[in-house]
Amino acid sequence: MSQPDDVVAVQLLAILNDADAPEGDQLDAAMDLEDHSGAWFEQEIFKILRREQFESVLAQLCAAALAGIWAREGRIDRDFFPELHGQALREVLAVLGDRAPHLHDGSPT
Repeated sequence: MSQPDDVVAVQLLAILNDADAPEGDQLDAAMDLEDHSGAWFEQEIFKILRREQFESVLAQLCAAALAGIWAREGRIDRDFFPELHGQALREVLAVLGDRAPHLHDGSPT
């Protein structure tokens, strides 16, 4: 997968992957993820969720943004979805339940 031409998306991911970035900057970046998309971009969000073990506040925000992308695009990543658990899964289910209930029945896989 090639990196997207979306410079803002690349910058957001750089902040999220910078261990020295202030937490507030990382949380702000996570909240802006939903406005972008692309296969490479989603793979990078998956990496962040795994790194955060699906539980941190950052993971929750990333998961909500990911679900927002899926709701906007009318699909979910069926390969990654089963990995979701904990707070991240609850965030995804809440967003999908609110914005795109047809994409998932609301129960964990």
